[in-house]
Amino acid sequence: TYGSPSAGWDKDSDETMKRIGIPLWVGASIFVVWAALLAVSAVYRDSENVYMEIFSTMYRIGSIIFGGGQVVLPMLQDEVVPAWMTDDQFLQGLGLAQSMPGPLFNFSAYLGAVYQGVAGALVAYVGLFGPGVILIFAMVPFWARLRHNMTFKAILKGLNAAAIGLVGAACVTLWEAAVEDAADAMVFCMALTLAVVFNIQAPLVILAGGVLGALLHEDVLDLGQVPYCLVSGEYVVNENYEG
Repeated sequence: TYGSPSAGWDKDSDETMKRIGIPLWVGASIFVVWAALLAVSAVYRDSENVYMEIFSTMYRIGSIIFGGGQVVLPMLQDEVVPAWMTDDQFLQGLGLAQSMPGPLFNFSAYLGAVYQGVAGALVAYVGLFGPGVILIFAMVPFWARLRHNMTFKAILKGLNAAAIGLVGAACVTLWEAAVEDAADAMVFCMALTLAVVFNIQAPLVILAGGVLGALLHEDVLDLGQVPYCLVSGEYVVNENYEG
């Protein structure tokens, strides 16, 4: 939990921003650097150099994403599946990233590593994290003025509301990709209950989900191995299911 503000702290004060000491012209210059890199990444998105391809993909996604780690998942999935990896590899890596400490953006290192090893992991990590870091320093000198502007505050409220909607959309997209049979749905319900009702930490939820999924597998208890989702009124048939 976060501690209470220290004595004398004034949330409306701009002293912190002033102590950082980034002039407006420097902030504007940093913003130009970000825009130039975005333009270059757009031009070279189909580059024959595989590392340029990785950086371009990750930088573009990192530049336009808003709303947190979960929102980036559908965009990443569209870009890297099946070009870099299979859908199963993507979802397995997501489970691994969720069970580890740190932000979900660490998932980018996994994607790069699956595609091009350690070098790919480093390029993907820098590409996805880079835009956010650059924009933070670009916005700092302007933030002291904008944070008191009522119009800007109203815009931020709208953006935050839209981000929540995007998180919900990401959950729906991942559900469609990951839940193929009743066993998957049971694991989902258990994980949701542990996380929301009992407030269990994510690594333990992932571990419990892995254990339950293994027990339900057709080679163990063989429970729930029946198609779950419907598409156009017909069952989606799991290719690994016989019966």
